[in-house]
Amino acid sequence: MILSIITINYNNRDGLRKTIESVVNQTYRDFEYIIIDGGSTDGSVDVIREYADKIDYWVSEKDKGIYNAMNKGVAVAHGEYTQFLNSGDYLCDKDVLEKVFSHNFTEDIVCGNIITLKGGGMIAPESVTMEYFIKGSLPHPSAFIKRELFDTHLYDEQYKISGDWEFFIYHLIIKNASYKSINLNVTVFDTNGISSTTKKEFHDSSLKERVIKTILPPRVLDDYRNYTGETDEYNRLFYIIGQSKYRKYIYKMTVLLLKIVMRNKEWIKSFSL
Repeated sequence: MILSIITINYNNRDGLRKTIESVVNQTYRDFEYIIIDGGSTDGSVDVIREYADKIDYWVSEKDKGIYNAMNKGVAVAHGEYTQFLNSGDYLCDKDVLEKVFSHNFTEDIVCGNIITLKGGGMIAPESVTMEYFIKGSLPHPSAFIKRELFDTHLYDEQYKISGDWEFFIYHLIIKNASYKSINLNVTVFDTNGISSTTKKEFHDSSLKERVIKTILPPRVLDDYRNYTGETDEYNRLFYIIGQSKYRKYIYKMTVLLLKIVMRNKEWIKSFSL
């Protein structure tokens, strides 16, 4: 079996139905479908029972949060790859999985694009670096992750939303897992789902620092601290500028200033600190 699609749900009946329908109507069939419900009371279980003949495994019981539920899904998964399509998110069209697996990839983590109903989205990067993860994360609902990666490192259940970010850093940066991007819109992302309602946690710099300092080896952590200017004010200035959304304008103004200065070489000779 190639793929295990895992859906996490809690009291999102309508979103769950949309997710299920996008999965069971796929033209590609080499997958199993797993639903982990957190003990919903809004009729979600009735929706699951309605499609029970097309779901390979499901359970409805209290859990300890989204990443606990996702780890529970991993525990019963049999596919070579896993995809986490949480309730409310749905596959772009009925043949999208067929398009994805026509690429015949073997990499540890493969990622496509996500889009939103509001016209936004996220394109999977061609390559990933530590700098990339300082700024953001991969579009998790369109990521295909080898099941065997979870044998050595599961999602950290202490986080509400940043667990997948920590997981990707661990495997791609620390363990050097292989990566491939596919320029294909795979998943429509539910902007009202848990990944959006708790997005402030991801942008919490103190949380990001705690995650990074927990998983980075000491020597790599020293390089990271130097890069971010934690131990060097000079680097700190350029790190802040580099992370600023106005960095392009700062760059243009700096170039313009240098051009003006270079035309006044005599002024440079007479200038001293």
